[in-house]
Amino acid sequence: MAVFAQIGATVNVAVTGTAQTLTPTPPATNVDATVRLANIGTQTVFVNFQATATTANGIPILANSVEVFALGAATSLSVIAAATGSTLYATTGLGE
Repeated sequence: MAVFAQIGATVNVAVTGTAQTLTPTPPATNVDATVRLANIGTQTVFVNFQATATTANGIPILANSVEVFALGAATSLSVIAAATGSTLYATTGLGE
């Protein structure tokens, strides 16, 4: 895959111990979009693209790290952490 290229605006949420929904900016066309997730803060954030996130069913994004995922058919994602202390930023794009 190519280097990540932004195609949508960055959105963010202050993650807490309660599941929240984050809706990345959708791509303008039906492309194989990816979403770059940047967890800035002190908490591991758990992300689920298909259901309400829990610390048991979510993909962990470690504190102060960045991950890129295929967006697929997902239009939103659910996020949760064990406590407050992190903000998750989501940017749609192409590549990794």
